[in-house]
Amino acid sequence: MSETIGQIGQRCMSEREPELGLGLVTSVDRAQGRIGVGYPATGESRLYALGTTVLKRVRFNPGDTLTTRDGATLNVESVEEDPQAPGLLVYLAASRPPHPPRRVREDELSDITSISSPPERLLAGQVEPGEVFDLRLRTLQAQARFRQSDVRGYLGGRLELIPHQIYILNEVSSRQIPRVLLSDEVGLGKTIEACLILQRLLAIGKASRVLILVPESLTHQWFVELLRRFNLWFSIYDEERCLACEQSAASDNPPPSPPAADANTDGQQDRQPNPFLAAQLVLCSIGFLTTDARRRDQTIAAGWDIVVVDEAHHLEWTPELASPAYTLVEQLSRNVPGLLLLTATPRQLGQAGHFARLRLLDPHRYSDYEQYLRDTEGFTAIAAIAEKIVGEPTPKPLTAKDHATLKKIFTRDPAGLAAHLEALAAGRPGAREALLRTLLDQHGTGRVVFRNTRAAMTGFPKRHYCPIVLPLPSGAGVSPAGRGVACDARARHLMPSPANAGFASEAPTRGADISPADDSDADETPASLSIPLSPAALLARDARELLAEETTTDALRYNLKHDPRIAWLADLLQKHRPAKVLLICKTRRKAIAIADALQEQTITNTAIKTGLFHEDLPLVQRDRNAAWFAEPDGAQLLICSEIGSEGRNFQFAHHLVLFDLPLNPGLLEQRIGRLDRIGQTQTIRIHVPLLAGSATERLADWYHRGLDAFESPLHGGAEYERQFRNRLLELLPPPPPSRTTTHTAAFATLITDTIAFRKALTLKMRKGRDRLLELNSFNPAVAERVIERIREVDADPFLRRHLLALLDHFDVRIKEDENGDVFFDPSHAYVEAFPSIPRDGMLATFDRRRAIAREDIRFLSADHPLVQDAADLLIDSATGTTAFCLLDAPSPKLPPNLLLEAVFVLEAVADTRWHLDQFLAPTPIRVLIDIRGNDLTDQHPAADLADQVRDGVLPRFLERPGFNAALLKKLHATAAACAGTRTTALKTEARDRAAATLTASLQRLVDLQKLNDHVRPEEIALATTHRDTVLAAIDQARLRLDSLRLIVQAPAQ
Repeated sequence: MSETIGQIGQRCMSEREPELGLGLVTSVDRAQGRIGVGYPATGESRLYALGTTVLKRVRFNPGDTLTTRDGATLNVESVEEDPQAPGLLVYLAASRPPHPPRRVREDELSDITSISSPPERLLAGQVEPGEVFDLRLRTLQAQARFRQSDVRGYLGGRLELIPHQIYILNEVSSRQIPRVLLSDEVGLGKTIEACLILQRLLAIGKASRVLILVPESLTHQWFVELLRRFNLWFSIYDEERCLACEQSAASDNPPPSPPAADANTDGQQDRQPNPFLAAQLVLCSIGFLTTDARRRDQTIAAGWDIVVVDEAHHLEWTPELASPAYTLVEQLSRNVPGLLLLTATPRQLGQAGHFARLRLLDPHRYSDYEQYLRDTEGFTAIAAIAEKIVGEPTPKPLTAKDHATLKKIFTRDPAGLAAHLEALAAGRPGAREALLRTLLDQHGTGRVVFRNTRAAMTGFPKRHYCPIVLPLPSGAGVSPAGRGVACDARARHLMPSPANAGFASEAPTRGADISPADDSDADETPASLSIPLSPAALLARDARELLAEETTTDALRYNLKHDPRIAWLADLLQKHRPAKVLLICKTRRKAIAIADALQEQTITNTAIKTGLFHEDLPLVQRDRNAAWFAEPDGAQLLICSEIGSEGRNFQFAHHLVLFDLPLNPGLLEQRIGRLDRIGQTQTIRIHVPLLAGSATERLADWYHRGLDAFESPLHGGAEYERQFRNRLLELLPPPPPSRTTTHTAAFATLITDTIAFRKALTLKMRKGRDRLLELNSFNPAVAERVIERIREVDADPFLRRHLLALLDHFDVRIKEDENGDVFFDPSHAYVEAFPSIPRDGMLATFDRRRAIAREDIRFLSADHPLVQDAADLLIDSATGTTAFCLLDAPSPKLPPNLLLEAVFVLEAVADTRWHLDQFLAPTPIRVLIDIRGNDLTDQHPAADLADQVRDGVLPRFLERPGFNAALLKKLHATAAACAGTRTTALKTEARDRAAATLTASLQRLVDLQKLNDHVRPEEIALATTHRDTVLAAIDQARLRLDSLRLIVQAPAQ
């Protein structure tokens, strides 16, 4: 009977991925030289080359025990080939009389059958040194420890352990179906939260296919952040990548002969390869998909476990019309279990916009906008009572009116309310906290919306507003200094020539793309460029730029050669050299015009390194310019168009120049938020150059005196815009002289009204929903427990010792320095292209703080791919599965003895999304027996035995009479029985933990549904399935023999 794998229905095992269970050959393509194998137990499938050594043919021998799909356990009496299906094995097993022997074809075997091959290798004399056997055992133990860790997937991020971020990670990733809106205020780290959640879900197997949709300008920033901070390698998809995937698929599967002229070609498009199936982790511009219907449809059809959408406030929706981007995300949301939406301004488009995003998360619950508005009204009463329970600084007693309100709120659970009130009246410990948590459970969107605010956080810098009012030029060629800034009026030339401007010449791969604007970018005709604008023309241009913001802003033409703001900017840069300065303006044309004008200024003939950042630059160039700005000796100034305030973080800079101002208050806050965020170490100086008497000067005055928007975080920007926009548009332009007095009075009234509105809105938001979200979005006690657990793991030296020993086995050169950093050199490793280590080596640290301080050093944790890759190289091979050693007897008078050290792995097989590992990861069970069947495991711990044995010569031993396959089989059976005894206790303990944990989670959802209709029935159904599946998998866990060491114990020679 052939051992060749090449027949549908044959059973096999992957030596690289034994945890997949028993494989079933599902397809054989001899023309392409491929074989398809399905793994029914785990729902996985793989393609292999015909003849691959990775697959091992599964064949049981007489005397072996096997299990069928119907659960029957049978002893094999004989094996033959099926005459009806050549190539398939049939096992004949004994049955009770008078039944004939049962015939079981191999495709009827249980899918969780384990295969043991070390005995065959021992009998064939194939062994490794004993130290390799010991290393394999330690690696199995380490893998079990890492996979079962309660903080698996929490460890790998190169970042500070910030409590509110860790809480959101813990809360969201614990859900079976994570569908949430992450809407922390600007600077609190929504991107970090999303990446943390993804890393956890990928690590524990709850997700394997992830799609991230971002604005085009943020594509490479996300890519770098995912890779640098989290070691997650995403594939960036654009049209070029899609075409490459299609061409690759076409070359692997050449099309059939062309159809006849009259053949029906309907559906041919459907048979085209889907490029989005070529990668598991995909990062894509949402704009790319909304402008190409075919790519959009392919994306939707590809199937994802979770979709992440950044800058979700750009998904525009009304009951009458949805934007293409919204429609795309809506179609995706219907087909994916997980959805993360990110926005710092959840109500930037008002309640309708917020409702639209909630509708994506839960379309069944949020189907009626009017009902949603009615529901939100009730949250004010809940918030008022929650405030009393929190009681800052001390709790406040609940009134009779509060009790009446609570009875209305707890209509679904009056008994629960009575118990809470009784405990509260009795002053029982924890009564207030318990009532608060139950009250927060009533908050409908609290389960799907997370919003932390700066008011509840610490560690943020102060803001200092530095307005500079510049007099209008009084004559040709003169650009006088602004008030409060020393600026001489001499002719200025910032850089001697473009060649030495610090752009292309000083940083050819990182500098700004500053080609002089053509005539179309000028504000006047070419002939007039050398003539300064009159004061009236300057004011008119300022008003035109400001009021055209939402229509044709980028179509405006700019020439800022004689603009007073340029001279002021040149002086500012010189005064604060070498401090980093971020400048933000509205459009890419204006950004280029600023750079062009700045080039013509001169400050003591010293060039200022300047970078540009706008939407017309290639994405890679944008990232290079941003990185150059971040370098200590890089650009001093980065000039950004409005995209600079969308998602980019520059908290290493402390000076922000707002060359113009947006009409949207929320957008102003986003601009400032590029510097004002967690991690900022100094006071932020916000410089705003203003032309005297201009519309922008009035807007700045309104922002500062009316909204306090420059020196305090702004909340509810959309509310201010909606309330005051029309009055602003009327009062911002300079009035004619005849109306100056009336205009000034009207503007003063606007300021007064804005201050009053701000106070009322602040009070309303404090009393209403935002406070509820704040309470529901962060639990400091839970966060601190998780952080403390992460710190415990970080401080444990176990990982360092284990990984260095493992890499040393593969001949990776290791060099440690006085700082504790480690350099790995794979050039001498006997594994070509060692995974997770670059060919030129890698400098790494196990210290989180050092990794944060030194971004050029890799951070190693149990979540780092190198840890898993190195372990896989060993465990997925036969290396260390057999050894032969000698052990000195404790007394020369004792007769020789034969010992067998067996390592079994207890494996429970289930779909990875159920996270079975948290209760029962593949667990090694070591057993040591002697030839008489005595269990010596406890007498000889693994570490002690490893120090006592020495390697022997197995072939010479095998030549001796008395040792044969029958004896080895007997010893193996005895070891398996001993391991089986230990297995029972392990399975019982794992089952008890799983039942307690998952039943409690299920009951929590059931109880929560009584209070909050946002708990969907499918969540409860899935939680039930989760519990039942895990318990069944633990019950069916089986032992797999991993390795054997034969030990001859005799008196020392």
